[in-house]
Amino acid sequence: MPTTLVRDVMQVGVPTCREDTPLKEAARLLVERNVGALIVLDEDANMTGWIGEHHMARVAGEDTSFLVAGDVLNEQVPVILPDVPAAAAAQLMLDQGLRQMFVTHHAGGVKYPAAMITLQDVCRIVAGMERAPGVGVGAERPSAIDLFKHRYGLT
Repeated sequence: MPTTLVRDVMQVGVPTCREDTPLKEAARLLVERNVGALIVLDEDANMTGWIGEHHMARVAGEDTSFLVAGDVLNEQVPVILPDVPAAAAAQLMLDQGLRQMFVTHHAGGVKYPAAMITLQDVCRIVAGMERAPGVGVGAERPSAIDLFKHRYGLT
């Protein structure tokens, strides 16, 4: 039986927000997209950190009306390579108290968020669903140009 790799179960495409995104809006993105974390980008779309559910839990009950994503982000983005065994990724997440790790892509001197693996993805392996439709690098998805056109209303 072949080893399941991160790339086999990772979620391609990572939700993002900007550093100046109000924290309330960032929290709403987490809920609406049903994800545990967002990558935070600066005004030039450079990855500056990440925020997750635990960041929101730390400020729960406080007045967050003046906070933006950049105020609470963690600059140390937990990164993993796509060719690492998924079991090793799971152990790293457990050891570091994380629910997700990110796969990044480097191009033109810029590091881009490309995908993420979560503990939920690891559960998929245990359930025998690692080859489920819509997951991994082989999943069918819209092309980058189609996503661009859709995002900017050019379709």
